[in-house]
Amino acid sequence: MPEFIAPPAYEIARRAELRRAYAWFVVLKPAVNPDEALQEFQHELSAYLEKPVRILDTSELPPADLRRQLHEPPDDTVLLGGLDGWGQSSWSSLDINRDGMEREGPLILWLSPTAASVLCQSAPNIRSFIGGSFFLLGPDRGIMTEEERVCRLAELADHYQLTSEQVIRMAQARTLPREPEFIEWLVLLGRGDLV
Repeated sequence: MPEFIAPPAYEIARRAELRRAYAWFVVLKPAVNPDEALQEFQHELSAYLEKPVRILDTSELPPADLRRQLHEPPDDTVLLGGLDGWGQSSWSSLDINRDGMEREGPLILWLSPTAASVLCQSAPNIRSFIGGSFFLLGPDRGIMTEEERVCRLAELADHYQLTSEQVIRMAQARTLPREPEFIEWLVLLGRGDLV
């Protein structure tokens, strides 16, 4: 079980430095004040990386412009926001043209659990780029304490009448429903690799 001792920004910065290129991550944003949380996360990540982090809002950006802006410059760290309104067709289209999104610098997708679920269902190639690199911001938009994590896991288990072990087995067998709460559950268990 993960201890959640390091803030997500620190862990992402550490992994980005290790990979150096083509590092893709998903950060599940908090439900409360997500815009403020994004600004704080950008500042924190920039401090850990010791270089600027760019926020790119995709909500009104055509795919061709997205590709162009991701490559100007191609080696900085980009936080990609505005993806929550994307449906299956948008994700599928991006998935087909994923080569245009490949870049040297880290790419961090700022998503709600619902948007992460749509990504996982509609963009398998992008999902494979992300691998197990899913992170969850706590309610305070930073470190989720062990107590908060245990409490949320208990809420999910009670609501769905499942144990964490059952959820892991279902995810491994690919029979786990693609509801956002199950993605959150796996991330809380430190099993983003099964999303």
